[in-house]
Parts: sequence; structure tokens; C-alpha cells
Amino acid sequence: MKAPLVALSLILLLAACGQGSDSGASSFGASGSAGVPPSLAPTPTADMEQWVENTLAGLTLKERVAQLICTDVFGEYRPEDDSDFQRWIGLARDHGVGMFVLYGGTPRDVAHLTNRLQKESKIPLIISADFEGGPGQQVVGASEFPGVMGFSAAGSVDLMHRAASAAAVEGRAMGIHLTYTPVVDVESHPMTPAQSVRSFGGDLDLLAEMVQAYVRGFHENGMLSTAKHFPGRGDIDLMPGNPPWTWIDKPAQEVEEQDFRAFKDAIDAGVDFVMSEHIAIPSVTDGSELPASVEEKLPSGWLRDRLGFEGILTSDDLWYDHVVERFGAEEVAVMAFEAGHDMILKPKDPVATIGALVEAVESGRISEDRVNDAVRRLLTLKARLNLHQHRFVDEGGVSESVGTPAHLDLVQEVADRSLTLLKNDGVLPVNREGLGRIVNISVQKGQTDPSPPALVAALDAAFPGTRSYTLRPGSGAGLYDSALTAVTGADLVVVSLFVPRTRHGDTTPIREADLAFLRRVMAAKPGRVVAMAYGNPHLIREMPDVPAFLVGYGERGWYGNQEVYFDSFVRALTGDLEPSGKLPVLVSEEYPMGSGMGY
Repeated sequence: MKAPLVALSLILLLAACGQGSDSGASSFGASGSAGVPPSLAPTPTADMEQWVENTLAGLTLKERVAQLICTDVFGEYRPEDDSDFQRWIGLARDHGVGMFVLYGGTPRDVAHLTNRLQKESKIPLIISADFEGGPGQQVVGASEFPGVMGFSAAGSVDLMHRAASAAAVEGRAMGIHLTYTPVVDVESHPMTPAQSVRSFGGDLDLLAEMVQAYVRGFHENGMLSTAKHFPGRGDIDLMPGNPPWTWIDKPAQEVEEQDFRAFKDAIDAGVDFVMSEHIAIPSVTDGSELPASVEEKLPSGWLRDRLGFEGILTSDDLWYDHVVERFGAEEVAVMAFEAGHDMILKPKDPVATIGALVEAVESGRISEDRVNDAVRRLLTLKARLNLHQHRFVDEGGVSESVGTPAHLDLVQEVADRSLTLLKNDGVLPVNREGLGRIVNISVQKGQTDPSPPALVAALDAAFPGTRSYTLRPGSGAGLYDSALTAVTGADLVVVSLFVPRTRHGDTTPIREADLAFLRRVMAAKPGRVVAMAYGNPHLIREMPDVPAFLVGYGERGWYGNQEVYFDSFVRALTGDLEPSGKLPVLVSEEYPMGSGMGY
């Protein structure tokens, strides 16, 4: 009987340590994960619940606390002896962090990295990423979609569902399980530029429909989702006398009817996480100017108690300098947990933060039951993802799922269907045979921007001989003179606007010198100027006399595929594509929500 008893003891030990059939010691290249379709159980089965309880019971206090830490990892290739790589391995193997958030890399490098981390971790990891523009926002070679405002402009719930499904397929193929999306911040005021194309816009009913489709698409293909940035970043201002802190300075009823309603709709849609932001709302917190990251009345009082959220509450990044300076690098994590958060996202020092949280429990400041509840929530999601059985991905199969032609066609479809024509005084479409000489004037906000050169190449390929000029900070008089000379001999002038909003300031930060020049261009070529704004519909307020104005919904960087609109614009110019998008935000009385025309 001795051998059977030893075997039984070993089985119980593995269960208590959280090791399923796909254990951390498995060779991921040949594990049982390859070929296993990603899944997300709607609710945990009895076996899953048993795994959760066995695993929780087998963890020390320090190991339980470590599960509640999510730190960053970068997907670009690194050799095994790279110091960053070894630090990440140590955080997974030696310190037992429960999650990582991924940035950068290529699909196969990301898949290899996530497998390596999973191999070293005692408990399966949840790997997260920010897919605001789809997986291609993070991973070079994956599909990058326009910002979600583009889906609202297209007005298609089906399109949103298909894009979310594609994003989830790509994410799971690379070993990513959670996206920190959708953004449900309401863009309600034309002079509050904080979110721009990151937001679905200002139509709350449409936002609710889009979020439902978004969450459903991710869930059906095995990924978790997050509503952010609670309490809402769509209508914020810098806090007087205390920048860079922000607040929502409006009455409680307005907050509830707009910002909180959007989060309630996301909760009803089934989001798994809600992310708070470093934003204060005195009107709903008895005058408190503490941000939601540490103000208990917001995550606990509102999200949990009044909006009914039962999933995982995560902080936003806690490493920010102004956050650390105000509260302390480790203290802010303890305060965030006390306020009701389950996950601590990107603390400045993960290991020191684990120690601070353990000390807070041992001193009685935080109850051990509270820690257990948070860990139980996280382990339950890991089980519902089936990570306790299959934590690895098939690195060889990544190319079959990521950045596929079908997904890239879908990206282009989103751009085509969302392209919005706000004004057309008989300029568009232009007969291709009669196009003649085209001059393109690009206006870029920053000193460097790779999008204008890419547009120049696209225009020259479509219309050989196009002459292009780019206005940037510090452009001299000679450039303006040369561009104006070219304009006088042109048959059509294209004005390409790469001028995103200033996040906590100006909605339309276009330089006065450039505006003055564009007025001269329009005067020189009346009825022959077409402007295209790449990501900022509000710019039409600065150019009320422009004959034609189109909008795309990508903002270079984090916030949606900008360059996919180049092809849409070229085809709209010649009439091969008729714009059909509708403006999802209020720009002005002249251009309210729903504005948009065809040919």
C-alpha cells in the first residue's frame, strides 16, 4: 500500500500547488496546449472551483499577495542572459507575480516570451495587454484597427463584433488573455479633448451597443476585457492649483447620467475587469479630492456597492512620478488595495510592493480575508481561461492566426466604412482623368512624425507626380513660399492634417502660422482644396471656409491605425469609395453628432 499512498500524496501536493496537467515544469514546445482551442468558460465548473480552492489553500501569504501584482514586460527579442529578461523570469519564478502586461515585440517573439514566463511560474499567469487599436497597437505584425470612435462612425455593431473577435483570436494565439479595453469614457464636450478617438463618442445608447458587441467578441474567442478609465476620463480638467492631477468638475446627477451610466452598461455587458484612473470627483464623494485610485468611495462605494460590479478592480499604473510623489511608491499600492482594488498595476518596485502589502496584512491594516477574496477572483478567471490545464501556446502556429489577410481586410473595411465627409462644396469626387497636378500640404504637430512621409508615398503611388510639402514646428518662410508657388499651378490641393488634440488642453492645437498659410492656399485655389483630418474632427472649426473636409479615426501612437485611412482617402477622392461615416461626437452647432454626407 506504500506506493499508492505516495502517489496519492503527490497528486494532492500538485493540486495544492496549483499544478494542472499543463504544469509549469512542462516543456512548452511539446506540451498538451498545442492545438487546444482557447476558451473562456461562462462560469467556473465544479472542477475549476476545486482547483481554485486547492491552489489558494497551498499558497503562503506572500504568494497570495504576489498574485495581485501585475508588472510590465516587453516583447522584443532578448537573449536568455539579458538582465531585463532575467528580472522578468525572477518575478515569475521567485516572486510569484500573478500577471504581466505586455508591450511591443513581434508575434512569434511574444508567443515565445509568454511561454517562457508560463514555464517558470508556479501558478499560471494571466498575460494582459492594451488592445485599444487591436493587437497591432502593441505587437508589430498583428492587426491594428482604427480607434473605437471609428466603429461608432461606421455605426455597425456587427463590424465591432467581428473586429473584437479577430483581436481576441490574435491575442490568444500569442499567449495574451486580457485586454485593457474597451475605453468607455464619454466624449461629451467639444472643448474637452482628453480621449479623442479612444472614446466611442458621445452617444450613450450607441456606446452601450458597441461595448456589448466588443465584450462578446472577446469572450467568444477566449479573452477577458476591461472597462476603463473609471470614473470616466471623457470630461476631465486639470485640478486647479494641483496639476497634473485631474478631476471631473460637474454635478453628481450629470456624472451618474453620463459617466457612470457608461460603466454600468459595460458591467451589464459582462466586462471582467474595471480599471480606475487617478481622477477625483468631489460631487459624488462628499467633496473628496482624492483620486479613484485611493478614494474608497469610488471603487468600493460606487463600482461595487451601487453599480454592482463583481469582477476584478484594477488600478491604473502606479509608477507615475506624480502618484509616487504624492502618496509614496509602496504606500499608494496599500491605499489602492484598501480602497477596494484587487490588482495592483505596474507599481514602481513590484518586490517592495509585495513586502509592503504583506506587512499591511500582518499589522492588521488589511484583513487576510480581503486578500483571499481578491486572489480567489483572479484564480477563478485563470481557471475559466483553462490555464490550469493548458497554459502554453503553439509558437509554430502563430502565423496562422495573427495579422492574416482576412484580418487586414477587416481593418481596411473599418476605415472605409467609418470615413466621414463633413463638408463638400462640389469638390468631391474628382474625375481621375481630370485630376491633373496635385499638391499635398501636410501639417504635423510634432517635429517628427512617420505618417506624413508614408502618406506622401501613398499619394505618389496613386497619383504619380504629386508634389508634397510638410509643415512642422519651425518651418521657415522659404518652405511656405515654395509650397504656395506649387499651389498656384495645381489643379487640386490636398491638405493632410496630422494634428492630434493636446490631451489636457487644446482640442485644435494647430499653429497660427500654418492656419494663416492655409487661408492663403484656399484663397489661391477656391473650390479646389480638400482637407483630410487624420484623427481630429474638431479641426474643421479652425478651417470653416475649406471646400471639402473628411475625417478618419486613427491617432498615431497608441490610439488607432492612422495610415489605413490613406487608401480610403485616395479612393474617396476619385469616387471609388463613397464616404458613409457619421460623426460620433459634437464638434460644433454646425457639426453635431450624426453629421456626415455622401456623394
